[in-house]
Amino acid sequence: MESEDQIVQEKLIQKISLEKSLLIESIQQEFQRCCCIYYNIFSEEIKARLPDAESDGHSVNYWFQLFFKRLKYMSLVKKLKFLKFFNVNKVELKIGKERNKNILNFIDFSLPNKMKDLNTYLTFEMKPKRATYFNSLVRISSKVTRRVGFLFFRFSLPQLKRLVAAYRHVAILEIWKCELSIPTVPDFSKALQNCQIKKISLWRIGTDSYRNWEDHPDEFKNLIQGFATSSDLRLSLKKVYIPYCRIKKSEAQKIFADNQLEGVEIIGGS
Repeated sequence: MESEDQIVQEKLIQKISLEKSLLIESIQQEFQRCCCIYYNIFSEEIKARLPDAESDGHSVNYWFQLFFKRLKYMSLVKKLKFLKFFNVNKVELKIGKERNKNILNFIDFSLPNKMKDLNTYLTFEMKPKRATYFNSLVRISSKVTRRVGFLFFRFSLPQLKRLVAAYRHVAILEIWKCELSIPTVPDFSKALQNCQIKKISLWRIGTDSYRNWEDHPDEFKNLIQGFATSSDLRLSLKKVYIPYCRIKKSEAQKIFADNQLEGVEIIGGS
């Protein structure tokens, strides 16, 4: 005769099995709905398939690009509404509208629950009057697992701190052709606890159009000193890319060494 504990255990297993099957069915239905919506708009199939139900996160080997300047992609966003897009390896968002409710809704509610890489481009005139998409991009940080990149943004010092803190769990952080304002040394000591960032790329930061670091050398120094305030980042960081940043490699190496980051490999520099 079965004991009460065995009966409870069996019921629990049955419940878990049922919940799992319902979850898988729901994911499959959402996947099919996304594929149908995409096909109806673009007249082509998404070259992706839902993997085995037992795979982690039900992710697919698929690269999803959204060009918000194009009417078809805006139509896709409107049709998806609050439907969650299936998990993918990489998402690229090219945002050509300074503020748009449908784009904000897509970022907040329809982006996949898991994506290895996320690239976000602002293709409208830089220096928007307000932070436009910044808060949404910070909120969805936990969905990105490996690499995040930002292009053509303008970040104040408080925004930069929030951004780096939100994505401290990724391995690669890329901030390209962005304008950074770093008038003082930021304190990352608490913000970057448990930091796992291994590579930081600052491609074309500090050029003529983006807060010229040749004329404002203290801003680069402030940034590195700020990074050094985090003991966890000092341990995790392996490489920093500074091509076309108007910073001499020898000067960068000295700044890194002076801030207990002498083991970091510096790539680029004049």
